[in-house]
Amino acid sequence: MTHKHTFVSGMNTKNLFNILINLLIFFIIFPAIAGASEFRTGESLIIMKDEVINDDIYFAGNSVIVEGTINGDLIAAGREIKVTGTINGGIIAAGGSIIVNGNVANDVRVAGGEVKIGGDVGDNVLAFTGQFFLGDNARISRDLTLGAGTAIIDGAVYGNINGGVSDLEMRGATKGNVTLEIDNNIRIFPGATIGGNLEYKGPSQGEISGIVSGKTTYKEAPPKKGDLRSKIESEIIGYLWLLLIGIVSLMIAPELTQKNSDKVAMNPLKNLLWGLLFLIITPIVTILLLITIIGIPLSLILFIIYIVTIYISRIYVGYWVGGYVLQKLKIETRFRVLTMAFGLLIVLIGINIPIIGIFIHLVVLLLGLGAIVLTEYDVYKKLKEEKVI
Repeated sequence: MTHKHTFVSGMNTKNLFNILINLLIFFIIFPAIAGASEFRTGESLIIMKDEVINDDIYFAGNSVIVEGTINGDLIAAGREIKVTGTINGGIIAAGGSIIVNGNVANDVRVAGGEVKIGGDVGDNVLAFTGQFFLGDNARISRDLTLGAGTAIIDGAVYGNINGGVSDLEMRGATKGNVTLEIDNNIRIFPGATIGGNLEYKGPSQGEISGIVSGKTTYKEAPPKKGDLRSKIESEIIGYLWLLLIGIVSLMIAPELTQKNSDKVAMNPLKNLLWGLLFLIITPIVTILLLITIIGIPLSLILFIIYIVTIYISRIYVGYWVGGYVLQKLKIETRFRVLTMAFGLLIVLIGINIPIIGIFIHLVVLLLGLGAIVLTEYDVYKKLKEEKVI
C-alpha cells in the first residue's frame, strides 16, 4: 500500500498527464496503424480472389468485399461488408449489412443492421443486430452470443447459444445449451436439435417441436405493468443529466466541444473504426496495466477515462445532430444550449426505437468515441509540435 501511495503522490500533474496521453496514443492509435501493413480509408475496399494480405487489415469506407485471403484480422466499418474469401484471423466489423460466407479461423464480432453467417467460423460469434441469419451450411465451432431483433438459426453451433432476441426460429443444431431471453416468441422446428439444455425466459411458452437432449426450462417474464412509465422517467432523468454535462462542457471548453462535434461529420466511417478500436482495446490495456504494481494507478485512471468518455460521447453526436437538423429546417439560433438540447432529444428518441434502437445506440456511441479520439490526437500532435509534452 505504501509503495502505491508514494508513486501517486510523488508524481506531478504534468508528468502524469504526459504518461496518460502517451499511453492512450501508444496503446490505441499506434497499434492500429503501425501494427497493420494495410490501413485504408476510401469509398471501397476490394480484395480479389487471388490476392493475399499477410497481415491485419484496417478499413473505414463505404463497402468492403473480401474474395481473397487475409492472413490476419479484418477490422472494418462500412455500409456493406461482404466476405466470401478466407480470413485466417478474426473479424471485428460494424456496418449496415455484414455477410460472412467465407471461412474465418478465429472470432467474429460484429454489429450491424443485418448480419448473415454462411461459412465456417473457427471460434466464437458475437453479434448485435436487427436481423441475424445463420445459414444451412454455416458452422460455428464454439459459442454464439446474440443481441438481435430477429434471429434465424439454420446452421450448426458446436458450443452454446446465449443472449437475448425478440423472435427466434431454429431449424439447425447446437451441441451445447441454449439460454435466451425472448421478447416475443421462440420456435424450435422439427429437425432442430439441442444437445444440452434449453432455458428461455419470455412472455409465453414457445413452440418447441425439435429434439432437446437435456432439460427444457421456461421462465415467465414478469409483467411489465408500470415499466413504461419507469423507463420514461429514467430516460428523462438521464437526458437532463447528459444535457447538464453538455452545458458545463460548452461553458468550460467551448472550442473543444465544437471540435469534437465537428469531427462527427467530417469522416463518419473513420470515426466508427476508431470508436470501435477505442471500445475494444482500452479495457485490454487496463487489464494489462493491473498486472504490475506500478501500473495499478494508471490502470484505474485509464478505466475512469474510459467510462467517462463512453458516457459523454453522446453529447457531441447530439450537438452535431441538433445543428444539422436546425440547418435543414432553416431555423437559426444563437443559443448553442438549445441546439444541444434539441439534438440530444433526437438521439434519445432514436436509441429507444424498438429493435433498431440498439443499432442506432451503437452507431451513436462509436461516432462519438471516434470523434473524441481523433480530436484528442490532433490536440496531442499540436502539443508535441509546440514541445509542451
